[in-house]
Amino acid sequence: MERISSDVSLETCEARMWVERAERHALKIPLRYRLEGEKEWSRGETVNLSETGILFSSESMLEVEARLEITFQTSGVPLLSSSTRLARVVRRVLSNWPETRPCFGARFHS
Repeated sequence: MERISSDVSLETCEARMWVERAERHALKIPLRYRLEGEKEWSRGETVNLSETGILFSSESMLEVEARLEITFQTSGVPLLSSSTRLARVVRRVLSNWPETRPCFGARFHS
């Protein structure tokens, strides 16, 4: 991240927060997810993925703060516990035309 010098006061600079984000990797692969405690899986597709979270699209609407289990296995019971990640929905947006679908940002947690 490059900082550019200017005549902005030190107080103003300190008020600004520099937030470093994990590198995102554009990736379109199928996934399944379910709300914590549910038995049925829903289908989705990744938009991008990082070490700390995922942006994915789905036909269903999810609430911000919803807790999810996510797996990248497309059918059956997840075979390995490491193939399932716990996540919390932190944002939702509509994807661009022509495939207007809800997209959800979810942060991984343990």
